[in-house]
Amino acid sequence: MTLPQDNVESLVQSGQLGRLVVARLKPNEDIIDSAEALCASHGIACAVVRGGLGSLIDGELHYLGRQGMQDIHVPGPGIEILSLSGEIVAGQSRLQAVLADAAGNIFAGRLQRGRNLSFITVELTLQEWLPD
Repeated sequence: MTLPQDNVESLVQSGQLGRLVVARLKPNEDIIDSAEALCASHGIACAVVRGGLGSLIDGELHYLGRQGMQDIHVPGPGIEILSLSGEIVAGQSRLQAVLADAAGNIFAGRLQRGRNLSFITVELTLQEWLPD
């Protein structure tokens, strides 16, 4: 499976859900890299994120705004994950998150690869996607 590029609005695909994987990431592990490695270790080519919770050292997000790609740095430590969703495909994963800092400020966007390290722990629930 390939994910749509940033300039494509959507991709419709039929299939079914397969195995469920629940895992705990250790401190200092990147969420995207770890989710891809977890899927690879279970022979899962594509997965959807069913949920995630925990904390990050710092939060690094981006989103497509009116002036192009905008970066959001959420200084930590101890950034809480309020919501996590997306797709895991080796090298193409896209995860969207809603994060909160210690003051209760809320931030949302796409997680930047290699820049969102778990603080204490992060728990992930992934489910295999089996396209038709």
